Amino acid sequence: MTDVSADELVVTGAGVVTPWGDSPEAAAAAGGMPMADAGGWFDYRDRLGPRGYKYLPAAAQYALAAARGALADGGRPDVVPADRRGLLLATNAGLAGLFDVMDATVAESGATGISPASAPYFAVNVLGNRLAGELALNGFALTVATARTAALDALSTAAVVLTSGRVDTLVLAATEDPVPESRGGGGEQGAVVLTLETPAGARSRGSAVRATVRVRSLFVPPAALADRAGRARAALALTTKLAELTAPGDRPVGLHLDLDGSPVAEAVVSAVAARRPIPPGGAPLTDTPEHPGLGPAVDAAPRIGCLGPALAVAHAVTARDGGSRLIVCATGAGHVALVRISPVTVPSTPPASAEPPHRTQESEHAEVA
Repeated sequence: MTDVSADELVVTGAGVVTPWGDSPEAAAAAGGMPMADAGGWFDYRDRLGPRGYKYLPAAAQYALAAARGALADGGRPDVVPADRRGLLLATNAGLAGLFDVMDATVAESGATGISPASAPYFAVNVLGNRLAGELALNGFALTVATARTAALDALSTAAVVLTSGRVDTLVLAATEDPVPESRGGGGEQGAVVLTLETPAGARSRGSAVRATVRVRSLFVPPAALADRAGRARAALALTTKLAELTAPGDRPVGLHLDLDGSPVAEAVVSAVAARRPIPPGGAPLTDTPEHPGLGPAVDAAPRIGCLGPALAVAHAVTARDGGSRLIVCATGAGHVALVRISPVTVPSTPPASAEPPHRTQESEHAEVA
């Protein structure tokens, strides 16, 4: 029998910042999309302070503001030493606009024309540096940029990092900023931050827990779906991973799917429909827009950004209906992530309040062959 709790995580705080508001429910309904004509929706002076933040990339500002929301919600990375705290950052296009500006500057006047304020952000993996510095997340840092599934892949990595004992608490941030019009536009805007621990660690520290999380991340090569044998292997891999997120006697779960119209997405649809516990009376299979045969949200073209799935997680973590949710994301490139969010029925006692640290300076992966 599979021990479904061996890699379980707990969420102790959740923060959301989007043009649609900071409510996870409202933000998740918008799916991370920018709001038309919402030019002044975010003012760093109100959100972060008047000094030290003006020249940060917008995606870094969003992540810092969402992190403050997660701390206010109960996240307490400071209950462990700085070298026992870590950061996982997920983004697809968080620095796309700044990269375009840098490229244009270099082409026109050379590298010496790049502003000293923006020069540190020459690579996507430094987007989280300011967040790591302010919260003293000194024990571990990793940026995940997988198209669309980055935030959920980061959750999968978090399970490995925490259960292996590399750190005791993690801050996971997913942040995006719209793609410049010169590249075709689109994308997402805002940030989600979750504070994560192991169940045992949260109990020992008296952390208040919002929800438990189990996650699986896997790769389904699109070419494997070209013949019947490959489709059978893909179905077996998917149903095995789905089974690892459930246990005998589980209640039916709400379903949120973030898919494109690819053969990989269709394979995921079939596996979820075959595996998911269905309540009596023909209750809906999904809480996302209707799709023929199952009902998941399906985009005709790939979405740019990882914020939509991250917002679905934040909504599931903070939902007041008491129901578990299964969040599934799959892309035509073969990346699949499965996340089970379960509410905590008996919250633990939080530690005595204290000011959070503040500084002004700056998988598991299975392949279907």
